[in-house]
Amino acid sequence: MDFNAAHNQAPLVRGRECGSCTMCCKVYKIEALGKPEGAWCTHCTIGSSCRIYDSRPDDCRHFFCLWRTDASLPDIWKPNVSKLTAALYPRNGFIYIQVDASAPQAWRKEPYFSTLKSWAAILLPHNRHILIFVRDQATLIMPTGPILIGPMSPDDGFVVRETFTAAGRGFAVERVAQAKPTAA
Repeated sequence: MDFNAAHNQAPLVRGRECGSCTMCCKVYKIEALGKPEGAWCTHCTIGSSCRIYDSRPDDCRHFFCLWRTDASLPDIWKPNVSKLTAALYPRNGFIYIQVDASAPQAWRKEPYFSTLKSWAAILLPHNRHILIFVRDQATLIMPTGPILIGPMSPDDGFVVRETFTAAGRGFAVERVAQAKPTAA
């Protein structure tokens, strides 16, 4: 994966179209449509298209998964094949992966799991991370393996601390919920 291109919102890969893939229409929460994460959008013709494509909300209009923007990702990463929709979160440059809730362990399968750990090792020195979401359940991928965070919003934060024990190097994670604005 070209992490710098992904971080800079690379253009779409020529010849890569969504086609029969409509996984983003299932895994993401779309507030403008009142659609919860993990449920098919009522406007989606599954495996075909969006019935409101020309008037779809901006969240949908501006979204492209990493398979569409990174030529180095092989076709096995296409979301309808992998059951993983990887995207760059623009606020922090993290890679967020929404997993199809009907295949919650898809990210643990090969070649995905070893690739995710490899990416985590590349991103860690740059203070970037990979988060797996199955609905709102978050797991942080570290070079040493996954760390369950639990219920989390993409806007929530977390703190990672490196640990050293008799068993070797490890990481501890603490979730930090986003503070809700108070009315004045």
